[in-house]
Amino acid sequence: MKNLIFKLLITICLVALVGNSAFAGTKPKVIVLDFQLNDLTDLPNAPEELARIAYLTATYKHQLAVMGVEVLPANEKLESYLATQSATYLFDNVEHAAMLAAGSGADYLLIGVALKPTYLFVYPRILLIDIKTKNVLMAKASQLESSWSDKNTTARAAEKLAKFVSDALNKIQAKNTISK
Repeated sequence: MKNLIFKLLITICLVALVGNSAFAGTKPKVIVLDFQLNDLTDLPNAPEELARIAYLTATYKHQLAVMGVEVLPANEKLESYLATQSATYLFDNVEHAAMLAAGSGADYLLIGVALKPTYLFVYPRILLIDIKTKNVLMAKASQLESSWSDKNTTARAAEKLAKFVSDALNKIQAKNTISK
């Protein structure tokens, strides 16, 4: 009886190990756009706020990579729209954004907009989009309530958003693995 239980336990461990290694080998490929600042204050795009949003973007992308997401840069089509359209254009036009990302080799597109409605708050918002179906798979937001120079709060917001994305991608990957 002990031998049977031991063999059963070893079999379960091997199945779990093989399943986890197979899952780990399929990192999702995601184009991660830089956060665009949508500053609605009377003094928009202050250099300090732009620096904070750049730090938010860098920390966010780094955390995604640490969490196993293959972060891809924006292709030329997306970069062109980021440079010539409003901060919220791609965020508000998901199907068009997915179309621009098609053919890039990525599975998903992450669009980020940092809404700054007042001097007191910044709301980083993200959309996770399936490029093939052009559907939003996840929408999340965070709140930054700190001074421009408070890098800790900015980093925590970036980590929180990256965790949301990582968890969503893991659920999607698990669902896709089960359905295959």
